[in-house]
This record gives sequence, C-alpha cells and structure tokens, in this order.
Amino acid sequence: MPNTLVHFGVQGIGNKLVSRRIDIKWVFLGCIIPDIPWIIRRLLVSTVPGIDIYDATLYAAVQASLLYCVLLSLIFALLAEKTRVVFMILAVNSFVHLLLDSVEIKWGNGVLLFAPVNWQLFSLDWVWPDSILVGVLSLTGLIFAIWALLTPAAEPLRTKFYGKWRVAGVVVLLCLYIGSPFALLDGPYAADILSIATLKEKDKRTGKSVRIDRAPYKQGAEGDQVETLAYETLHVAGNIHATSPQVSLIGRFDDPESIHIEQLHEYDHPWRDLASYIGIALLILIWSISMVREWRGRIEMHAGN
Repeated sequence: MPNTLVHFGVQGIGNKLVSRRIDIKWVFLGCIIPDIPWIIRRLLVSTVPGIDIYDATLYAAVQASLLYCVLLSLIFALLAEKTRVVFMILAVNSFVHLLLDSVEIKWGNGVLLFAPVNWQLFSLDWVWPDSILVGVLSLTGLIFAIWALLTPAAEPLRTKFYGKWRVAGVVVLLCLYIGSPFALLDGPYAADILSIATLKEKDKRTGKSVRIDRAPYKQGAEGDQVETLAYETLHVAGNIHATSPQVSLIGRFDDPESIHIEQLHEYDHPWRDLASYIGIALLILIWSISMVREWRGRIEMHAGN
C-alpha cells in the first residue's frame, strides 16, 4: 500500500480539484481509515504479550475491507455537524485509498473490495513501493499536507455530540465494527491471504508456495534468513539471495523451516514507514489545531452568554 503521504497528495489534490470547499482534514482522515486497523494491530502486537499475530492480522484485514471502511466512515460522520457531507468524503476517500493500494506491487498482499462475499485479494500490481513515481508522489503529499496545515484546513471541527440518536448510533455501530470481525476470520484464512494459512499450519508447509511482502532479510555466516509477519525466522535455501535488509519474495517451502526463493524484489530505499509516520504526525497536528480552535470557540461563546 502507498505510504500516507502519497494518499495525502493524490487524494488531497484530487478532492480540491473537485471542490475547493471540501474540508481537507476530513479528506485526510478518509485517507487513513483503511490503515487504522493495521496501526492498531501493530500497537497490539508490540505491546500485548502472547497475542496471536495471525489472528490479529486476519482481524485487521477484515476491518480494512471496503465494507468496514464504510462502516467506520459512518461512525466518524455521526460525530460531525454535516453528517451526510462528511460521510461521503470519508467513504469515497476510503474507497480511493483501497484503489491506490491495489496499484502497488505487493506479492501476497492486496485489498479486500468485495468481502465478505469474496475474500480474494484485489491487486493491479503496477508499480513497486520504492519506485521513483512513489517517491515523487510522497514529496508532493508532504508539500500539500504542510500547505493544508498553514491554511484554513485546520479550522474548527464543527462536531455534534448531542442527540440521543447520534450517541446510540455511534455506540451500536462501534460495537458492530469491533465485534463482528471475529465471526468472519475463517473467510480470509480459507483464502490464505498474506499466506497466513500456509505459515500457520507449520506441519503442512513443505512443498507449498508462499508469498511474503516487505519482510526483514538478514545475511549470516550460517546462511541467510527472512522474517515472516509473525516474526518467525526462516532459512533461505537455493541460489537466490538478497543484499537488501528488506525484501518481497515468492518462494516454496523445502521443509517447515526453509524456503527456496523463486522471485525476489529488494528494497534499496525502505523509507515507506518513515513517510507514513510523517503523514500521520501531520494529520494529528492538523486535527489537534482544529480541536483547540473548536474548544476556544465554545469557551468564548459560553463566556459571551
């Protein structure tokens, strides 16, 4: 998936071309809605001892599907004064986010557009995440986000927390968003998305194909090793080896502990995470300024009364 700055640049500029009146901070929020489950997954995996990483990944994949992105968009929209407008902005930008994600080449990875009807990952596989095009779009997104920070993008939020139906709607939908994915984990597992079923069923691995996206790679005197999404270390067999610390690969298990690489992509500049961190930091800053302005406005209004 493209880093956050790419989404800010492409989707932010695209929305402004559609209408200059669109509130860009809602656009930026829509840009990261599909990433929120993955951000939470990373936090849980790094902080909760004994968590089942495979189940956590399946859970995040379900919540990152288009259906759940629309659901989360509705939850956020119910907290906004202009509910319908905000919902359209969030839902459309979530959908565009997923389409942009599908453009990048991600072996074994992709987006779920039709879940829970179909759990097959959709991917167009046009450009690599470390391509020059992605680099240019990342820089464009950084410049656009800084511009947004210095303009009325950080205007008051205009939230609307009152109203029993809004509160009830948010609570019910939030419970559905959090609870219902547990009932759907078998779908993506059966589809072997991210090669999770192959990796988890260790005693059945031998001879099976596996695809690993953006994995840490280490060279050693006793042989090369690659790390799975569950932080399991696999030995690299065969004649294809990497020199980069991060790779994507297509391979086949020689035995439960070793894989034979058939296709390999090495990332010379694995800066994607840094670009995403910068994008998220800018988003938080823009929203923080907006909340402060709203709180100040309400305080001044009550003081005037």
